[in-house]
Amino acid sequence: MSRKDYILIAEVFRIEYQNTGLFANKRAQSEVASLASELCDALHRDNPRFSREHFLAVVRGERALTSRPARNGGAA
Repeated sequence: MSRKDYILIAEVFRIEYQNTGLFANKRAQSEVASLASELCDALHRDNPRFSREHFLAVVRGERALTSRPARNGGAA
């Protein structure tokens, strides 16, 4: 997978995470975060350099969608 693919996937999860938060649905937001976390496991198996922490920070809106992880953290 390419960086472009990771960004597209993160964007979908980010939108859902933000939408569930807007409606104060913490359970649904937690489920989105849980699914994103499970996906991170699969993406890391596919690419050992994949940065789980960076990807989840993007999903939660803590990092910009097109931001890059630290060099030692891998590629998301």
